[in-house]
Amino acid sequence: MKLTKIYACTLLTLTLFGCNNNSSESEQKDKKDSIEYIIPDVDTTKFKDLAIENIGTLPRINDTLNDLAHFISGNTNSTKYFKGFRKHASYTDFSARFSKRWVNFDSTKLLPIKNFVTTEFVSESKIKNLFYPFSGPDILYANTIFPEADVYTMIGLEPVGTLPIVDDKKIVADSIQKYVDKINSSLNAILKFSFFRTISMKEDLRNDEVDGTIHLLLLFLNKTGHQIANVRPFYVDTTGAKQYVESTTSLSKSSYKNKSIEITAIDKNNKVKTVTYTSTDLSDPALRKNKGLITYINNLHFETTYLKGASYLMHLSAFSKIRELILANTKNIVQDDSGIALHYITADKNKWKFTFYGAYTKPINMFAKHYQADLDSLYKTQGAKKLGFGLGYNYRDKNSSFMLIKKS
Repeated sequence: MKLTKIYACTLLTLTLFGCNNNSSESEQKDKKDSIEYIIPDVDTTKFKDLAIENIGTLPRINDTLNDLAHFISGNTNSTKYFKGFRKHASYTDFSARFSKRWVNFDSTKLLPIKNFVTTEFVSESKIKNLFYPFSGPDILYANTIFPEADVYTMIGLEPVGTLPIVDDKKIVADSIQKYVDKINSSLNAILKFSFFRTISMKEDLRNDEVDGTIHLLLLFLNKTGHQIANVRPFYVDTTGAKQYVESTTSLSKSSYKNKSIEITAIDKNNKVKTVTYTSTDLSDPALRKNKGLITYINNLHFETTYLKGASYLMHLSAFSKIRELILANTKNIVQDDSGIALHYITADKNKWKFTFYGAYTKPINMFAKHYQADLDSLYKTQGAKKLGFGLGYNYRDKNSSFMLIKKS
């Protein structure tokens, strides 16, 4: 993301140095929240010095990254950085409007899901490692349904993007307006429909202002009460290993496959979470040429796979490899009807037990050809528990399909 275009800025560093090993504990504590921790005379996009200091069992909050997440999500209660931007009319208007929008979304969309999780899905939601392919930047619903997970591994076609860097000394009103407008428009589908539209994301997450998923990942983590401890760009190499790079900018400019971001965050209950997002193609032709990613997925040791708004891709023969990887590795699948088609699961060598929630209805017109007569029949013969909210493509139905599929 070329922030000189967006913010007409020199650079405000996002690089926070870890404590010097020779300094005393009291000196480290004094430095922790010091404005001098921002180093203005270095290449400010480099992350190689962004160290995490462990305080007890928790990583230290990175004040600048945390404030950046506040800034992106329209929160005005952060007091340390970006004050000039927060006072600007374009930003205060965005903050007020988005705050109201979020309160309505949280009460009407997220609250029913939270109630369901705490009453009907308690044990199922208590997992450690979640795999969420075809996710886009949707850490929002993944965290809402699986709030106790330690690791969220997400994969989508959309680029990682670059961290926005702002400079209070050089504020350009037009650039602020453009940025908040793009943030707003990129959220329209997920806040209204509960999923990202692939076609819209091609424009919403591939422009000069909002150039990838990192903006919305930080926004969603912030709005769900997380504090940011670290952001580390990496790519998955040909052996399936993570190779960290110095900055999101250098990652963006590189020719690496499987460009990724790793975010360490701390939730309201002081639980440390790791969120990774990898930008890559999961189709069979792409995976045949991407053995490193296959190894990476096989080594994740995920216990649950979540599939929502997945465009029915794994109904197709062209996505057989990722479907087979999921069936071989996961213990549980939580999905709507756009995930893995029923006949592939029942034909699998492993035996699976189904628990249905909501009701199966025919897919929307765009995906009408993916109607599953066998799933419709099984829903009716086995029966389903009430869901009470809409999720996925049939979001208008307050009792849409939601399945828990467990390997026996």
